[in-house]
Amino acid sequence: MESEEMRTVFYTTLAAIPPGRYCSYGDIAKLCGVHVRQVLAWLRKLPKGSQLPWHRLVNSQRKVADHPGKQEQYRLLAEEGLVPESSGRFPPRYRWPDK
Repeated sequence: MESEEMRTVFYTTLAAIPPGRYCSYGDIAKLCGVHVRQVLAWLRKLPKGSQLPWHRLVNSQRKVADHPGKQEQYRLLAEEGLVPESSGRFPPRYRWPDK
């Protein structure tokens, strides 16, 4: 599969994460058949003004990664009803896809 096709698969999979749910970087990488580093590279290059739900991706510990947009990510997740537990982790019952 060519890189542009793989990116399209990533965008489609990212768009499929339902509101109020989250996915780990590793899980979406597996679903797309790529390495997690490729997912991170595509996230950095999302088109300006993209409506893709980038904010629904979290790290393997079910936490928001440390990055410049993390406060916006917390805000967007909270608007969908996703609030981390006192440990800073998001509840496993909201993980997508269902295991």
